[in-house]
Amino acid sequence: MKSQKHDRPPSAKEVPHKIPKRTIGLIAGAGGLPKEAAALLVERGQSVRLVGFSGLTDCDLQTAAEQAQFLRLGQLEAMASALNDMGVRELLMLGKVPKSLLFDGQGIVDPDAEALRVLSEQPEFGDENLMTAIARWLEGRGFSICDQGEELASLLAPFGALSARTPSESEYADFLVGRSAVRALGSAGIGQCVVVKHGSVLAVEAIEGTDATIHRAGQLGGPGSTVVKAARPAQDRRFDLPAIGVSTIEAMIEAGASALAIEADSTLMIDQEGMVRTANHANLSVWGFTQDSDREGRPS
Repeated sequence: MKSQKHDRPPSAKEVPHKIPKRTIGLIAGAGGLPKEAAALLVERGQSVRLVGFSGLTDCDLQTAAEQAQFLRLGQLEAMASALNDMGVRELLMLGKVPKSLLFDGQGIVDPDAEALRVLSEQPEFGDENLMTAIARWLEGRGFSICDQGEELASLLAPFGALSARTPSESEYADFLVGRSAVRALGSAGIGQCVVVKHGSVLAVEAIEGTDATIHRAGQLGGPGSTVVKAARPAQDRRFDLPAIGVSTIEAMIEAGASALAIEADSTLMIDQEGMVRTANHANLSVWGFTQDSDREGRPS
């Protein structure tokens, strides 16, 4: 009689170990940054679950996400519920949410009771103050907010020249004025961009955004200005890091601005290749700076 052959159970070493995907909940506003970030996360093998906002977030973004839900902006409870349904604990908050929507919602904003309560508890509506309040609310629901700089390190601007042309003497002199001005602007919680010409500040960013600030500077001072964009001092890097892209360069071309200085390691670049190509075609100077760089730090 033949003896029965029993299959030997695999040892621990023989059992394939599949590492589960890291899941990131992407809370996405307007603009191209969420789409570029989603592509980067997917390329890393991470699972993206999207919460977007009707009338604000690019609908095409959901093609990069394994799951997606679109809500009305201001529906905090619905957002938390959607994130829980999608099995998300880690969140990345990206994209523009114009603060002007607080004053004119244009049918986009529909705050629920929780959002109204959070807003009512804020002494003022500064950008970082509002984002911190929302982050705390989400943390109170068991979510953690990721650092934009850490998650998107490859999109951060490097120090030094980005374009083919380096700044002229006058452009660099205007940059030095702008660097001090934008630091003061950020400390006051107002904006992240200033435009300078011949040592005079033509325009500072408020709620209208960078592109509109650049256009206003062109109307007021004509061509030949230098745009300076930087993070706020002691910036909470979980949200609202400065971001630039092709649209920034196009706004500069339309306004006649000739140079752009962005804070290295703190400014996110959307479509860097396209941005640099557009800048070079228009003979603009673009470079990354640090807050403590001196005259010798000028790109060459």
